Amino acid sequence: MARITNHPILAIPQGQPFSFTFDGKPVEALPGEMISSALFAADIRVFGHHPKDGAPQGIFCANGQCSQCMVVADSVPVKACMTSATAGMVVEPMNGLPALPEVSENLQMGDTEIVDVDVLILGGGPAGMSAALELAESNVNVLLVDDKDRLGGKLVLQTHKFFGSISAVYAGTRGVDIGSKLADQVQQKKTVQVWLNSTALAIFSDGLVGIL
Repeated sequence: MARITNHPILAIPQGQPFSFTFDGKPVEALPGEMISSALFAADIRVFGHHPKDGAPQGIFCANGQCSQCMVVADSVPVKACMTSATAGMVVEPMNGLPALPEVSENLQMGDTEIVDVDVLILGGGPAGMSAALELAESNVNVLLVDDKDRLGGKLVLQTHKFFGSISAVYAGTRGVDIGSKLADQVQQKKTVQVWLNSTALAIFSDGLVGIL
């Protein structure tokens, strides 16, 4: 087992363990744990193989920027380091390129909603959150969209203490805590809507932005 049980800075997830399967074998996970963390804890290092040369692939950047840790979870290609494990999830190695799922000939599009806002911000990292906070001070209606399950961007990965100005950039505060502070401030602004787990797909010629 390779699970961290004690960390000097971060809280370790607690809760009742559950299981999912990887390549047909049971794997134990904890609530809130990413697929990659659970696989590492089970001493699984190879998550799949490259489509060109068959080279083994697994954790590389560990922050969602590359695709080295891609797996197929419940028939959907996902990044293992950014996807939470869930009870009963069926995870398969990504060997080669993922196959497209079968689509019914009678596929029906769901209802779409048009949301009218003054400013759309794509990305809920420190820049996106700071922009939303500044706009909120002028009562500008803002929609802040991020494809992750929480605001913070790269701040959620940074455990070191920042330097510089205390008032301007929270000097002396750890990045993870700065991310939480900014996220709390954003959530309190009445003129700011936040959409998490949402991806901007396209910007159309009529000014609309497609968000899934």
